[in-house]
Amino acid sequence: MRTADADMVELRDLVSGRAVRIGRPDVEDLPGGFLIEVESLVFRWVNLDTHDEAEEELGTRREPLHTLRALSWLCALWAVVCETRLGKPADDIIRDLDYRGGWRRIRSAEEARVWSGLTQRVRIGALAALTEDPRAAADYRRACTEPPDVAPMLIRHTLIHLDGFSQDMGRHDIEARGLAAAVVEHTSPSAGRRRRLCFRPSHPL
Repeated sequence: MRTADADMVELRDLVSGRAVRIGRPDVEDLPGGFLIEVESLVFRWVNLDTHDEAEEELGTRREPLHTLRALSWLCALWAVVCETRLGKPADDIIRDLDYRGGWRRIRSAEEARVWSGLTQRVRIGALAALTEDPRAAADYRRACTEPPDVAPMLIRHTLIHLDGFSQDMGRHDIEARGLAAAVVEHTSPSAGRRRRLCFRPSHPL
């Protein structure tokens, strides 16, 4: 539901009896339309019928670092929604983020090392989006650019983890698809630079 702040919405979970306030990101950083496009991309990428189309879009039409910031914001959004339903803190949900499904193909110790390193970068990005801590944001910028060719690989690894995350949410009857679009549709961009965090701890209704 809308709040007195035009750039913030409150999600109420009648199952848990808790609610969480979610703020719209700065329009100069993550415009609403872009967040909706990236949310759609996540589900098109994991769908075998639309995977190739989404993969081509990633390679030709999107700036990698901007895409990574949007994916990290989406992951943080899902974590606070899960916190509201399950009671587990969003930062702990992110730190425990892992994937054991069909996209995981590890055949050597080196592949396991690379997988673990990329997964840690995904967690760093989601925590940076969740907390908006400048040090975490700086860590994530390094994670996206060192080595210089890591960004496309990190995008795909983030998409894999979001696929697993959305499936885990489904097991708890939480619909991941459309959450970002709902935030955008029920808020308006702030007139100046946003002064509040996007994500707040959940609270009882």
